[in-house]
Amino acid sequence: MSLPCPSCGAAMAAADPVCPSCGQEKARPRAQVSKSDDALQYVKIIGILVVVVVVVLIIAGMMGPSPVRCEDCKGRKVVFCDNCSEGVNKCRDCKGTGLDQGTFSTCLKCSGKGATPSCWKCGGKSKGACPSCKGTGFKPE
Repeated sequence: MSLPCPSCGAAMAAADPVCPSCGQEKARPRAQVSKSDDALQYVKIIGILVVVVVVVLIIAGMMGPSPVRCEDCKGRKVVFCDNCSEGVNKCRDCKGTGLDQGTFSTCLKCSGKGATPSCWKCGGKSKGACPSCKGTGFKPE
């Protein structure tokens, strides 16, 4: 059986290692692809994906820090009235003691009870939006 020469096209015998007319070597047959090459391709693809994810995370981290929590409300978005949060509306004059601080006698505002019907600080609304972050929960810039 004869094969054509890859360079000059002359007929070559199948057993000849070179072309008899031009001296060109016969083309070697390609090696068979092994199944391990397919697995290697998957490993390469997964490796590239991991590198891309790491690069994206690094770039996202360089874009700036996340917002800082508000220090007054600690990120809860609301603050409680410090005068009536314990369930007792403390009197403004005696601060809940029932005694007038100047004369050490019974407080005239609360009649010595130490409490008033409604809170003088919040008007009865003990839970309200944080004044420093305006209810966002994050420190204003």
